[in-house]
Amino acid sequence: MSLQFVIGGSGAGKSYQLYQRVIESSLKEPKGKFLILVPEQFTLQTQKDLVTMHPKKGIHNIDILSFLRLAFRIFEETGGNDRLVLEDTGKSMIVKKVMMEKRNDLILFGANVKKQGFVEEMKSIISELAQYSIHTDELQKMKEVAKGKPLLNHKLTDIMTIYQAYEEFLQDKYINSEEILDLLCDVIDDSSFVNDSEICLDGFTGFTPSQYKLLSHLMKKAKSVTVTITMDESQINRKQEEHQLFYLSGKMAEKLTDLAITQKIEIKPPILVASENGGYSYRFHNSMALSALEKNIFRYPYKSFTEEQDDISITAAKDPMAEARHAVIEITRLLREEEYRYKDIAIVSGAMEVYGDIVKRELELAGIPCFVDHKKNILTNPVVEFLRSALDVVTHNFDYEAIFRFLKCGLTDFTMDEIDLFENYVIAFGIRGKYRYEHEWERKYKTNYEVDLEKINYVRECILKEFTPLYETLTSKKSSVRECVNALYNLLCTYHIEEKIHIFVEKFKAQGEKEDKLRAKEYEQIYRMVLEIFDRMVELLGEDVLPLKEFRDILDTGFREAKVGLIPPSIDQILVGDIERTRLKDIKALFFLGVNDGIVPKANPGGGILSDAERQLFADHEIELSPTKRQTAYLTEFYLYLNLTKPQNKLYLYYSKLDVSGKSIRASYLLGKISKIFPKLKIYDADRKSREDELLGTDQGLSYLISVLRDYEGEQPKLWREVYHLYVSGQIKGRISLDKVLQGVFYQNYEQGLTKEVARKLYGETLLGSVTRMEKYAACAFAHFLQYGLSLEERQEYKISMPDIGSLFHEALERFSKALKELDISWHELPEDVRISLGERCVREAVENFGNGILESSKRSAYLATRVERILQRTTKTLTHQLQQGVFEPGSYEQYFSHADRYLNLRGRIDRVDLYEQDGKLYVKVIDYKSGSTSFDLMNLYYGLQLQLGVYLSAAMELMKEQYPNHEIHPAGVFYYNLDDPIVTKSSSVEEDIEKKLAMNGLVNASKVVVPLLDTSFCGDEGELAPSTKSTVIPVETGKDGTFTKRSSVAKEEELITLTDYIKDLMHRFSEQIMEGKVRHNPYRAKNRNACTYCSFQSVCGFDCKVSGFSYRNLKTLNKEEVWNLIKKEDEFFGKDELDTGATEGN
Repeated sequence: MSLQFVIGGSGAGKSYQLYQRVIESSLKEPKGKFLILVPEQFTLQTQKDLVTMHPKKGIHNIDILSFLRLAFRIFEETGGNDRLVLEDTGKSMIVKKVMMEKRNDLILFGANVKKQGFVEEMKSIISELAQYSIHTDELQKMKEVAKGKPLLNHKLTDIMTIYQAYEEFLQDKYINSEEILDLLCDVIDDSSFVNDSEICLDGFTGFTPSQYKLLSHLMKKAKSVTVTITMDESQINRKQEEHQLFYLSGKMAEKLTDLAITQKIEIKPPILVASENGGYSYRFHNSMALSALEKNIFRYPYKSFTEEQDDISITAAKDPMAEARHAVIEITRLLREEEYRYKDIAIVSGAMEVYGDIVKRELELAGIPCFVDHKKNILTNPVVEFLRSALDVVTHNFDYEAIFRFLKCGLTDFTMDEIDLFENYVIAFGIRGKYRYEHEWERKYKTNYEVDLEKINYVRECILKEFTPLYETLTSKKSSVRECVNALYNLLCTYHIEEKIHIFVEKFKAQGEKEDKLRAKEYEQIYRMVLEIFDRMVELLGEDVLPLKEFRDILDTGFREAKVGLIPPSIDQILVGDIERTRLKDIKALFFLGVNDGIVPKANPGGGILSDAERQLFADHEIELSPTKRQTAYLTEFYLYLNLTKPQNKLYLYYSKLDVSGKSIRASYLLGKISKIFPKLKIYDADRKSREDELLGTDQGLSYLISVLRDYEGEQPKLWREVYHLYVSGQIKGRISLDKVLQGVFYQNYEQGLTKEVARKLYGETLLGSVTRMEKYAACAFAHFLQYGLSLEERQEYKISMPDIGSLFHEALERFSKALKELDISWHELPEDVRISLGERCVREAVENFGNGILESSKRSAYLATRVERILQRTTKTLTHQLQQGVFEPGSYEQYFSHADRYLNLRGRIDRVDLYEQDGKLYVKVIDYKSGSTSFDLMNLYYGLQLQLGVYLSAAMELMKEQYPNHEIHPAGVFYYNLDDPIVTKSSSVEEDIEKKLAMNGLVNASKVVVPLLDTSFCGDEGELAPSTKSTVIPVETGKDGTFTKRSSVAKEEELITLTDYIKDLMHRFSEQIMEGKVRHNPYRAKNRNACTYCSFQSVCGFDCKVSGFSYRNLKTLNKEEVWNLIKKEDEFFGKDELDTGATEGN
């Protein structure tokens, strides 16, 4: 029995020498037994190394084991463990369960039970206690230490409550993985497996109390125990302080030595690797700089390396993406010029959540194979999403989000067309709740397309049929966990999930890409993993009856805990990994990205159940737990030392100036330490490299070529012309063809429009439409084509939009107006109490008649109904005032009209037409109600963007000519009335201020006869207008001399007539252009607005001013006089060419 250490710094060759000695001994003693114990994650690599080194390429009498594998090997012999080992997933489920059961007994933690992440924290502390052999008795001692510290005492009380319940649950059925070694110690004396064996331990930086206990047994039974220790030979007999680099190694050697002395085991002189090799560096024989780094980093004092060298470099980059891009360029150079293999290179970072995907994308662009070493969470896998969304369907009672998460997970039997059709219907009617799914859906919503109720109800019936058994089981208060899990399993079987996953696996394998192979590996494991989680839940909680949400939370905890471990699909590829987790072996070049403060060392977010001060308190009383933050900081330096000394030839260190969100960040202190050791070390700036330095791969080179082709409009640099010819000749091939790239870089938009034949097939022989349609065409011909030609539309949603509110106002006002007519009450004589009661009734009826019952679906919607009533009351009061201020009476409400010419059959409704008859003359006033804040703009009318009032006036006058053939028909004015209940500053004239804000805006006949008819306050002496008068009804104001001010919106009667003629001609020209097939992208732009701002088709139209062939149609700003002059000049009417050409800006 003996103990011996193999000592040397990182890269000295400790493992190599140890394995060489074991192989030699195994050959000399073929009947001997040799055990090599390594950390679990190193077993496969160690087996590979030994087989490679062994002259017979076989290791018949050498076993490579981890501590756990050793335990199970001995249990097979002794039968010492008949309990199930509880892995992390099962442990999390039990912790969640006992916490929920004990939440009312917890002093501090009760409120945290349902918080995401707290189960993980509690599971972590339980594992830690088990790992350090702390049970109830030890916890009681910890409570005695914590006397006088109420908060810590409460924490320990809660931990004890949960820990005791946890251990009671385990009883004799289960065992923590952390407790296996304690159990092994109880039975190892009955085993002969390790008797007279030579045991070697390699790759450990320290041991837990349970492992030390086991090692003391192994020392007694084994022939010899040999342990590799990473430490400078000069530090062997020196006591290591906590802050020193080799404190961990020294502590391990000291404890093992004490165990040997206690058991009177021989301690052989250590094997000093560097001394035995004559100072030869096993790993760094090609690099004096890396050797100097290994000897001096984190040492005090250190020795500077003053020679010029390029084996270690530091590069500053703008951000993580620039880091990765520059690293990949350098990797490309190493591969091409220095003949490195992919497997010779590794990339590591302390923030894989940031760098993992970025590095992978850049390597793929360069055509370089890589493997990202991480355990993948299974939450995003379709099978898990299928189950989690199915649970949510039941838990949330068939709500929209859960239903469509389920339908869109990719594993149902419905086509995407069926799902989309079904989703449109559910959204349109706001359907949620199982009750709604139990009854046939018969209503249709307003759309340009046929609502296929038969297909929609088929999907509904399938969902109801397949979910009813699951729903009934999960919602039953008598269902056990076993029954609930079986119901979920039956759902998997109903949808044939196992067969579908097999199809996915075969599809991924057939595609052949490395990424697809990894996905195939993931999918091969996932169904088995899900069933294992089911089995574990049944084993642990089978006959328990849990509330539905608790069942879901526990199962979800299992899913969150499970990870898929993926094996590299090939040997020769670049390894991308984490500085702590990833095992690096025989690499020549290491790229260390993200060497920034907060990443290296990793920022400790604090928190945890036990604080740093509390851990230190226990450490002071010789109660050993996991390291404190201070201890962790020192340990981090040791692990950094191990990583920095992994490469044989090159070490590249990168840091960013900005993080991914654009915030400024600092370089890590580590770079400062390295720079002091290497005073001549240069720091490169990745942002200052020339284009010619961007060495090319495949798609990476193509992306750089694209940027050059875009940037250089004249002569391209010679290198890039050569690169271009390489792609053209096919000597370099990427995943994207050069033809497609060139099409994208030099794309120009050419639009020929539709032929007349196609336009007629699309629109018919005559256009059927409204004023809004013509305005849409005036704004952008392509938007008109999408809406009225292709019938594209926004999805109907179960919500109240501004148009809906406008429709509600219109209906309520129409009901109010008709009720007055039926009651034979004039607006001029409308009593206040009648107006109020009638308004309440009309709003109530309009709300009840409003589609889909949406106004009764929520408190917000109910509030909107109240607001509509308030605004309607204000509107009827204001309209009454406006009519009483003049002499007009409403002649018709919602007046239907139509107008037909060669190409256009125009239809519409005028909200209100007011009339006044006098001496054989009939004056016509048109009002259009608006729920927004619409203002009349003569320039917009001229360009066709605001045609309503002009069209309505023309239509109203035509109708009146037919109805009153013996009268002269005169236009009095056209107006917008904005429906609102405005807020005004409190004053003595609140009502007057509100009336001013609600005054109609539009265009008034400037006749001195007409204006007083609209507002009698303008009645002056001898037929003149009253001076210094401002109307609260119409947009008219007179000065001191009785003439109109500039703020008045007036026009002569002949101008109004000319205006209606102009609009008729304009719409005729628009309809003619539409029928000729004009569909060009020509959105208008005027002042600070354009047609694209609120366009519904932005996501599909492709308009981009940066692309040649696209441009805005710039509208010249015109004042009133300029507009009237243009309208009056018949030969300069807004012609058909103007709409398609106009003034343009852009490429």
